[in-house]
Amino acid sequence: MIKGKAKLEFGTGDIRMTGALSNNIGALCCITQPPHEIGEKVPVEDEWDPVQAEVILTFSRTESIDALIAELQDVKAMMNGIYPLEKGRIREQNLDFDTFMHRP
Repeated sequence: MIKGKAKLEFGTGDIRMTGALSNNIGALCCITQPPHEIGEKVPVEDEWDPVQAEVILTFSRTESIDALIAELQDVKAMMNGIYPLEKGRIREQNLDFDTFMHRP
């Protein structure tokens, strides 16, 4: 269930993602930190306390993780211009994500 809208902006190197597990529920958590090279592992114990992390996705079945990975691969292919388009689907619709995020 989606309870609200949020937008994380990846590509600036200031979002740290980390996985967590609690009571058989997997989670993807993130925290904003000073910019760094994308993919650089900044030591957790030096930069932030796990209590500060925001849970952005939770998973109760591993198949959900596989589905998310597949969607991310599609986004990557779209950005690289190699996504196989389906007939009848809109390819580039000039979406204004800021407007989309703030509509009622």
